[in-house]
Amino acid sequence: MLSKERYKAAYVYWLCCIATLGGVMFGFSTGVISGSVELIQQYFHLSPAETGWIVSSIFVGCVLGALAAGKLADRIGRKSTLLLSTLAFAISAYGTTFADSFAIFSSARIVAGIGIGLASTVVPLYMGEIAPRDIRGKASGIWDLSLLGSQTLVFLVNFLIGKGMTEAWLVEVGWRWMMGAQFVPVALMLVCTLILPESPTWCIDTRRVERAIKVLSKIYPDLNHEEARQFFSARETAGGSLSLGVILRTPVLRYGLIVGCAIGVLQQFTGAAIVMYYAPVILQTGDMSKDALLFQTIFIGLFTGIASFVGMTLFDRFGRRPVMKFGTIGSIVGLLLISYSMYTHHSGYLSIFAALFFMAMFGISWSAGCWVLLSEIFPPRIRSHATGLAVTLMWAFNFLVTQFFPMINEIPVLQESFNGAFTMWIFVAFNLFCLFFLIRYLPETRGVALDDMEALIESHRRKLSRKTGETRTSIAVSDI
Repeated sequence: MLSKERYKAAYVYWLCCIATLGGVMFGFSTGVISGSVELIQQYFHLSPAETGWIVSSIFVGCVLGALAAGKLADRIGRKSTLLLSTLAFAISAYGTTFADSFAIFSSARIVAGIGIGLASTVVPLYMGEIAPRDIRGKASGIWDLSLLGSQTLVFLVNFLIGKGMTEAWLVEVGWRWMMGAQFVPVALMLVCTLILPESPTWCIDTRRVERAIKVLSKIYPDLNHEEARQFFSARETAGGSLSLGVILRTPVLRYGLIVGCAIGVLQQFTGAAIVMYYAPVILQTGDMSKDALLFQTIFIGLFTGIASFVGMTLFDRFGRRPVMKFGTIGSIVGLLLISYSMYTHHSGYLSIFAALFFMAMFGISWSAGCWVLLSEIFPPRIRSHATGLAVTLMWAFNFLVTQFFPMINEIPVLQESFNGAFTMWIFVAFNLFCLFFLIRYLPETRGVALDDMEALIESHRRKLSRKTGETRTSIAVSDI
């Protein structure tokens, strides 16, 4: 209905920027621990296992928050769920700043994870529903930029807090200032979320037609109120009412659910998190100072953010599939160059170029593309439920990948034989599978209205079934 209406792109981008403050807190909460974990370890006298738990406990909360987000978003609305995530971030900021024990600190980190799980499900959902289809790629990609930008910002904040201070001050007080810095984005997120309008899609699905028209009128200034009122009043309530069992028994919904969840999971197997994790190892030249290594690691994050911004534009211009395939092929080349530099000890400019090239290709494709696709790929009837499940699986596999791949890389035989390159080769294999998945299973969603997504998935599924049937028939005939 709204496909031919003139829209206010600036207003849409403004709403997306407000909503993506949840992404700022996401990046802040995950990044703030990087510069303070050693100080916290000394303050609380933690064992290696307890130190690891302080870092990884947040992922437990992420899974819990993402599991609850879909049902909450359907029941109380996108805006109210985002306010709950703000409350979780506020509780976490207070708990981590003033914690007097390891138990309180780690519990507060889990609460932060709940906020991240809620925000990382609801914000992409909201952006996909608020944005006209012509600019949905750029609008949804703002979420990814907020993550990368806030993580880089928190590195800078930690650096400024610790600059010129003694080790004793940092251990006793400094880390609390780093944690307390979270109150600034929390306060900003609270104020801005209060003025954020509710998703018109949720308003329509819950029969708040007048409220939906009020929001849509600000986006589409030429909207005919009477026609919109008749259309929305006749529309049947859709999302959030189907159970997982019903979804799995319905072929088109099952296909959409599996493809969307696979996008979230496969992003974790591209190797980007591990390349960032191993950046000091990859870039090490032997005579490079620790400060120089830290600077170059931050530079990689900035480079990824720029690439993600480029990817946002390319998605709306050329389509999701071409850009994703191009970036995946580039990522494979980048990983091969990284593995070569590690295997041959050929560090220096080659390793720096390889790392930057890989992160640029990841930024153009899977970094921004994952969140864009998750905001639009699911049919309306299952959007909230399916988005929550996809983000839950994303966080679960994020934990597994970051936990187990470093352990594989430190196996003495592999380290002695391949100098760390073996892990990169594993990720090359995963990226080849990602490319196969994109070519065969992902439908092109550029320019498709959210209400038409189920028909698109059904069409793609039928084409795939026909191809599979033709292949099986040709094989059977050739066997005669």
